[in-house]
Amino acid sequence: MAVRDERGFSLAETLVVTAIMVVALGIATSLFVQGNNAYAAQRDHDDARNNAAAALDMTVRLLRSATTITVDPDGNNAADSIRIVGDWNPRDGDTNDAYEDVTLTVTGGTLFKREPADAAPVAFAERIGSMTFTYWNSTGGAIATPWTAPQNTLAFVNVAVQSTPINGLTIAVSSAASIRGRE
Repeated sequence: MAVRDERGFSLAETLVVTAIMVVALGIATSLFVQGNNAYAAQRDHDDARNNAAAALDMTVRLLRSATTITVDPDGNNAADSIRIVGDWNPRDGDTNDAYEDVTLTVTGGTLFKREPADAAPVAFAERIGSMTFTYWNSTGGAIATPWTAPQNTLAFVNVAVQSTPINGLTIAVSSAASIRGRE
């Protein structure tokens, strides 16, 4: 009976297989890192869009029930901040309840809200680059300098919110509100 030679793999064969495995592992790792980076970028983009939409939604809801609007509470003669006062939470004859007297401003990529009971502005939404307001009268005419216009002429407000740039992209959302609290 003949004896078979069962020595296994040679060193050259082992090195070739190892090199192939290292290349395959490198490709798999590269694909995983690229997918993870794309996921993180998409998550950041979605967070910015959701924050902008939440800021817009809250502002428009408050505007619709406003009885008084201060169009330039920070006094910089720009339509980039607003104070909204309205008795709605619950409608009880005073504006001391939560979200009945709110000032909104954007500083350093964050939307801040401030109510009379707050010691300092409170962060409401991050990744907000700007919030601007355009004011209209009841006939649809734009009010160019709303900080000097009589309060009773403000009938409609357009709110535009832009995110801080995320991977070179800026998200912009806008909506308009009729100030129904005066009806």
